[in-house]
Amino acid sequence: NRKVNIDNKKERGWVLRVLDRVYPDGLDVDTLKRQLIDLRFLTSDVDIRGNVAYLIDKGLIREETVGNNDFKREVVSLTANGKDLVDGNIEPVVGVDV
Repeated sequence: NRKVNIDNKKERGWVLRVLDRVYPDGLDVDTLKRQLIDLRFLTSDVDIRGNVAYLIDKGLIREETVGNNDFKREVVSLTANGKDLVDGNIEPVVGVDV
């Protein structure tokens, strides 16, 4: 579906922009989702996790588990390549609308 494809591209761009605000630090996925909601770009858990996985596969963000068993969370952050894309230093990436 073309509309879904366009929405995914926009959401991926917003994910990168939000992570750029805290670069070089990252955000846990739940906080990232809340930021997207605050920006009025509502999304479901399935959508954001799929787009996070896509951005990881593209090498634009990384994900790491921080904490211990009692308080463990998944944190995502921009890679250098992701930062370059947001800053306009590299060619646009298919599937991401920055």
